[in-house]
Amino acid sequence: MGKIVAINKSKTVSYKNDTIEYFEEVNTHSKKESYQKIIDKIKNAKSTVKIASTSNVNEKILDAIHENRELNVYIALKNFSNSKKTVERFDERRVAIIREVAELENNFILIDNIAYLFINPLDEDENTLCYFDESKVPDFNFIFNYYFWNKASLEKMINEVKEPIESPFPPFSLRKQKYINVIEPIDKSYSSLYIPRDKKFNDALNKKAERNYFSDDLIVPIYINKDSFTIGLFEINEPFVVENSWELKENKLEDINSSLEIVPRNELWSKSINIEESKEVDLGEIVSPSIESMDSQEPKEFHKEEYVQEIIYTWVVVPPQKPKNAKKASLYNEHKIYKEKQNKWKEEKNRNQELLNNKKNELSKLDSKNKNYEKNLKKIENEIKILEDKLNKKENIVKPKYELPNIGTLYEDKQCYYLEISTYEELEKVEGYRFDKELRFVVEKDEHK
Repeated sequence: MGKIVAINKSKTVSYKNDTIEYFEEVNTHSKKESYQKIIDKIKNAKSTVKIASTSNVNEKILDAIHENRELNVYIALKNFSNSKKTVERFDERRVAIIREVAELENNFILIDNIAYLFINPLDEDENTLCYFDESKVPDFNFIFNYYFWNKASLEKMINEVKEPIESPFPPFSLRKQKYINVIEPIDKSYSSLYIPRDKKFNDALNKKAERNYFSDDLIVPIYINKDSFTIGLFEINEPFVVENSWELKENKLEDINSSLEIVPRNELWSKSINIEESKEVDLGEIVSPSIESMDSQEPKEFHKEEYVQEIIYTWVVVPPQKPKNAKKASLYNEHKIYKEKQNKWKEEKNRNQELLNNKKNELSKLDSKNKNYEKNLKKIENEIKILEDKLNKKENIVKPKYELPNIGTLYEDKQCYYLEISTYEELEKVEGYRFDKELRFVVEKDEHK
């Protein structure tokens, strides 16, 4: 009992059994490196450089080619328009045979009797590369010749871009090789899939791989088995390890350590988060529709926040208050007018009673010997009768239909009456009141605090 005040409420909701997919850090070490060893090899090469690139070629590599004037240079580019800088680096002063090969999906360089396969496009400042010795170079040579002579659509030699000249070699037909093979788009299962840390590759995670990762070192996906890996359209029969990686996992929130940095699959991949063990969420104030129901009031919705094991929701139930447009009840004015009329009627009755008493006293003092006795008697008796009639006349003042509550203040709008009270004791005392509109009990604004 006592004063009607706001009620502080809380509810704890567990989300520990919710399951999420997330990336967990495995290794942050990067295998990316500069092109310096490639540049040194080109500068010291004796015969030939062959480049296959899906993008522009790094300027430092092209500078090295320009320095070694003795080299024969062959370049296969996926698209001349997208590799314009590379195409324009060669002319009559430094000749290279450059061909456009739309089917090209891999980046590699052959320097005399060695080969390098690049994991990312050659316009990157740093790259992850795989070295292949002279025993494996024939496979790369064959594939380069296949693309360069069989699949080209344009050719630039010196300053002219035109249709490719006819190959001086018989057509190269793809064949099964020992180390490197060109394959169809990936349609088999792999033990591991590594994708770039870029959410546009999210759908690739649904492919057939036992374990999935993303890596800051990658720009294209890599599919890995125990003794081979696939990148672009190349299947290479050698083991390969992506060191920089985050593994995709799925667990209940309660099974994820809150100290662990994770990247939720459904969020931006550029930043990591921690699972929160517990969090308090303030839902603000709820105005109860009635004083009696305040203790049972809950928010319509407990908004869930992601990546929290348990949320303690808090809110304040505020007693109902009268609407802003509610005005003091007209019943007050009705009772005021009624009381004024009553007082006026009583005052008039008292005056008439006093006049009547005076007339009766005057009557008792009349002298019968007075020659005007009869006349005076008749006059006073008539006046007495008039006053008695007035005093006998019943009160004709219409009482207001409804009584005013003897506690609180009553307000109203078109729909309801609002009785503003401040204690539970007052609430019990007004339960018997009836009106022609619904009566609601409210608490004065700020009184509940």
